[in-house]
Amino acid sequence: MQKIKLIHEVRAVKNRRELANIIKAQRISERVLKATLLKLKTGITELAVEAFIKKSFIKLGAPILSFSPIVSFGKNTANIHHVPGKTKLKRGDIIMFDFGCTVNHYCSDMTRTYFWGELSKKQKKVYKDVLQAMDLAIDKIKKGEHSAKIIDKVARSFLSKKYKNNFKHGLGHGVGTVIHEWPNFKPKSEDILPVGCVMTVEPGIYLKGFGGVRIEDMVLITKKGAKNLTKVAKNLKSVIL
Repeated sequence: MQKIKLIHEVRAVKNRRELANIIKAQRISERVLKATLLKLKTGITELAVEAFIKKSFIKLGAPILSFSPIVSFGKNTANIHHVPGKTKLKRGDIIMFDFGCTVNHYCSDMTRTYFWGELSKKQKKVYKDVLQAMDLAIDKIKKGEHSAKIIDKVARSFLSKKYKNNFKHGLGHGVGTVIHEWPNFKPKSEDILPVGCVMTVEPGIYLKGFGGVRIEDMVLITKKGAKNLTKVAKNLKSVIL
């Protein structure tokens, strides 16, 4: 007897047109990120950067965003869902951007963490650890793993050995016409990733009074593994501004 697919399962698998919209939205976001990095200067506020991001999306013909942009500086980066405020950028700060836009109703999603000037030993360690957790998870998908729980565990167990109970959200989620779609990377998730779905992979560490690091890419689940849809450098050298 054939299993009847539920609507969220059908919706998760993207056809070529849907995938093209998601990729186009991501490429626009990448252009906005590039312009935003050039806009940064000591003393600029989170609110000013957020306003620039919104204007840039309008200029590029994508005025409808996937969600309200997250722009956080310094200790504010420890707040997972920080709302941009009057905090000014200063040397030594961690900078976090999390934003995306929509093209024909299809969303993109990306997070990048940067450092304004030379970074401390601790900042460097946290960044490298989060990046390694992300690489471990993506490698697991590329090797053909489709169990959301197992993929989440690879990143989570790596980080939990170094930072006790600090990775406080799922490793990622499906992306489509809404920003959080089925399936979900969570410790107790029973979801199995179907070929053709687009997932975020976004490990993060958040240390109160210090700051946080989150890195997020969108990945297409393929028959032979995975294809990373995000084309923004994230190696340590590229994130020191």
